[in-house]
Amino acid sequence: MDNILELLYDLPRERIREQDSPFVRAARIKSENLDRLTASITEEQRELLDAYLDAGSRVEDIRDFDRFRFAFHVGAQLMAELIAGKEEVL
Repeated sequence: MDNILELLYDLPRERIREQDSPFVRAARIKSENLDRLTASITEEQRELLDAYLDAGSRVEDIRDFDRFRFAFHVGAQLMAELIAGKEEVL
């Protein structure tokens, strides 16, 4: 059986964002700047940039999973203490 944390972490997290949300604006600016950058560099530089971005993405995935795992453990510990009837949970 897979690790429960990995199963929960990999659930679809699709979230509908409003077209004018700060997230959508920031994503659009990031994409436009990346397009401008890649249009102005050589093929060798583009390959190096792709490798850099891939490594950055892997690092972010690991950080995201670590944050999720920490939050999951805190939530599980809180629920265990509530179920056990501890009065001074917080």
